[in-house]
Amino acid sequence: MKLRIITALIAMAIFIPFLYVGGHWFAWVIFILGAIGLYEIARMKKIKYFGEIGIISTVALASVVLPGSYLEQIIPISEPLIIFYICGMLLLILTVYRYKYFNFVDAATLIFAALYIGFGFRFIIEIRNLGLPTMIYLFLVIWTTDTGAYFVGKHYGSHKLASYISPNKTIEGALGGIITSLIVTGVYSLIFKLNIPGQDYIGVLTILISLAGQFGDLVESAYKRYFQVKDSGSFLPGHGGVLDRFDSTLFASIMFMVWVNFAKM
Repeated sequence: MKLRIITALIAMAIFIPFLYVGGHWFAWVIFILGAIGLYEIARMKKIKYFGEIGIISTVALASVVLPGSYLEQIIPISEPLIIFYICGMLLLILTVYRYKYFNFVDAATLIFAALYIGFGFRFIIEIRNLGLPTMIYLFLVIWTTDTGAYFVGKHYGSHKLASYISPNKTIEGALGGIITSLIVTGVYSLIFKLNIPGQDYIGVLTILISLAGQFGDLVESAYKRYFQVKDSGSFLPGHGGVLDRFDSTLFASIMFMVWVNFAKM
């Protein structure tokens, strides 16, 4: 417990200033976290990542994570996804010349992971660009959902949510997390001005984000069970890896941006 607390305090002391400043500083920190997350996927899959495989995969991730205005500072190209396509082809070509230790499934894992991690972290950057209160709203939904789900599940949980993947999670806990997030973010939205389209229905958005975050948690539990690992990594001693801390956030940020795009239609 002591190690967890110390790690959390150090991590917050580093992360919060970048979160507050926002802009390109925050974007690059998010990219670094994404790159570590991609390495964690490769490590779980036992892919020999260091070398050309890791370099190509990281460039592919950068083309997804970093908005064009940030990416063009280092790569002068009008369409960043072209970089992703090229990297995808290069990884597939490596299955020909590195076939002894790098195959099609490995390449597909890295390509998909770059999209899964890339868009999740990219949308965190875009949400921060909507303003600090809006970014904090997203984190509040996730944190209060986790807290509410834990306490309600612990005291009242009896019906399993996904017994094989995560035996301790219950339907009652999931509902408790949603209700807790609705209460806390409802009060928060009355105090702070949020830059969210369709804000009259913010309760619906909160429910969707809460659900998405819980599914993100379950998805990470599923692939950790598949890879037979306890944690995605050890970047945060006592907490596991980057993906262990951002599993809910990746899904939640995607759901948030889906809402934003539909609300503007």
